[in-house]
Amino acid sequence: MRANPNPPSGEYLTAREAVQWLDVQRQTLYAYVSRGLIRSVIRPGQKARLYLRADVERVHARALARAGHGAVAADAMNHGQAIISTSITEITPQGPRYRGRLATELVDEAASFEAVAELLWRGQWEPQAPVWPVAATPRMLVGMVEALRDAAGRDSLLEVFALVVLQLGLQRRAPRNAQESVHDHAREILQVLVGCCGLASRDPHYVPMVRGERIADALLRALGGEPSPSNRAAIGLMLTLLADHELMPGTLAVRVAASSGATLHACIAAALCSSSGMNVAHLYDDAHAFLGGGGKAALLRRALERHASGRPLPGFGHALYPQGDPRGRVLLAFMRSHYPQRPLLAVCEAIEEIERATGLRVRHELPMVALTRAMGLGQEAASAIFVVARVAGWVAHIEEQRRSGQLMRPRARFVTPVAHDSASPIAPRTVPNAGLNNQS
Repeated sequence: MRANPNPPSGEYLTAREAVQWLDVQRQTLYAYVSRGLIRSVIRPGQKARLYLRADVERVHARALARAGHGAVAADAMNHGQAIISTSITEITPQGPRYRGRLATELVDEAASFEAVAELLWRGQWEPQAPVWPVAATPRMLVGMVEALRDAAGRDSLLEVFALVVLQLGLQRRAPRNAQESVHDHAREILQVLVGCCGLASRDPHYVPMVRGERIADALLRALGGEPSPSNRAAIGLMLTLLADHELMPGTLAVRVAASSGATLHACIAAALCSSSGMNVAHLYDDAHAFLGGGGKAALLRRALERHASGRPLPGFGHALYPQGDPRGRVLLAFMRSHYPQRPLLAVCEAIEEIERATGLRVRHELPMVALTRAMGLGQEAASAIFVVARVAGWVAHIEEQRRSGQLMRPRARFVTPVAHDSASPIAPRTVPNAGLNNQS
């Protein structure tokens, strides 16, 4: 397979574009589809299928890496190649597996978030994990959160969380006692972030945890949700499903920071800032806007119009789950069984019809946003829940990276800028005969 310097643009590719990019026969392309490596979609009124560009990119990068193209193999950071060894979470067709236990099975067991976090950190499963002791939040920190209340809007909530974690780290830098551990700090960070999630409620303010309270119950209270059995179960389910996953930007950030010797608080703050970008936490905002209003018919119309024009559908198509994101399926099943209100059931039906019409499979973000809306929570609730859940996985990755003793410093590949014209931005051009760049 040859390296292709000028891949076609667009979210989807025709069969001709895909086989040209991959430098294969059509039968090979169809084999990739049948094996679930490349997803194909259908568009209303057209016979020819289209192929997801992201999947074609990934298959192309893997083939070049196996052929020894070092420079292209470096693109693993973009295309999902395995470049970091981990014993924490395995991604399987059935969903993430934490230390050998499927997240979906932990949901079936109604595992507490405390038990899931301890599993990720210590590798030991204790289904009856005790409630964590609640540390008193420093008064100055509470005042800081209240002062930042107006700044914690949709585009800056996670940055505020990062500031709070850094401030907490400055206050806790000196050990409070000889027995204090990383996990003690991690539990306190989680408790403070749960309190900060009150900024995502309809009445923004810091909501401290109380003694004897579990993370899920405190989070629901902070977000302003009704403490019904269904709502409590929903928060616990989402925390478990999102506790860890692949090396998303936040997870990679904590590993890079940990490899440099940064403190736990600095690592978590780095992850929060990395997760605040438009391509991570704002996926929930995109899903919220996509759901919009108008009921099932309006949602279907929006989806088909976007799909027909070649635009991506928010909340559909996960690169690691060609056959569908199991977390999304679990959330849909939970909504049907615990929230049988007609508006929410209509969303579930619309998602199923969109899947049939497009060939795309739902991710977890769309049903999660639909669920938080049905619970009466604010627009920022889904991203807040995501962050609290993911801290558990981040802590595990920080510890694993520290134990490896490896300083993460990927090499850069220099390219020469080339200006096409005075009105165009400078475009990079690979330097000829420059080591790995010439191995094509």
